[in-house]
Amino acid sequence: MPKYSLEDIGSGCHVHISLWENGKNVFMGSPGSSKHGISSTGEKFMAGVLSHLPSILAFTAPIPNSYDRIQPNTWSGAYLCWGHENREAPLRTACPPGVPDGVVSNFEIKSFDACANPHLGLAAIIAAGIDGLRRNLTLPDPIEENPSTWNLPMLPRSLSESLEALQRDNVLKDLIGEKIVVAVDAVRKAEINHYSKNKDAWKQLIHRY
Repeated sequence: MPKYSLEDIGSGCHVHISLWENGKNVFMGSPGSSKHGISSTGEKFMAGVLSHLPSILAFTAPIPNSYDRIQPNTWSGAYLCWGHENREAPLRTACPPGVPDGVVSNFEIKSFDACANPHLGLAAIIAAGIDGLRRNLTLPDPIEENPSTWNLPMLPRSLSESLEALQRDNVLKDLIGEKIVVAVDAVRKAEINHYSKNKDAWKQLIHRY
């Protein structure tokens, strides 16, 4: 349950992404010679994910309660940005032990919870990354402070908003496929309808699972 208590932080299912080719991590840049510690390929892929993140939420934050978790100052990433080891950014580059200083081995997506279908969620992320590679997208400057102190756009604040973003995102819809998008849209709208008629729906889910 993403937000099992409205007074607590919440429970996510963060995903770490790296790119591999012939046994080599091609997301990782070269020490001292790559911007942000990310390879050119990695930057394009991650930029695609950032570009489509509002639409991706329709897959990775699939119930109304998901958006009770995606709030400022809850380590879930409520603003459209990325950062180095910034736990308030929805996309965070990670430098785990053993990785050379200044080099990034993967990035984390925080706007993902355990109510999501992992196959659809990862498909949406990969599709967005592919678009970034195809269009040679570049990342904006990272946000290294709390994003709430910047004038940044927020991610969708409800399931309805993420569905609206998905319906406007023709690129992501084309990559994922119309049949899947239509099915996801119908299921999400049913969730919205159920929650709108039952204010205690999230409590019932906690009791059930």
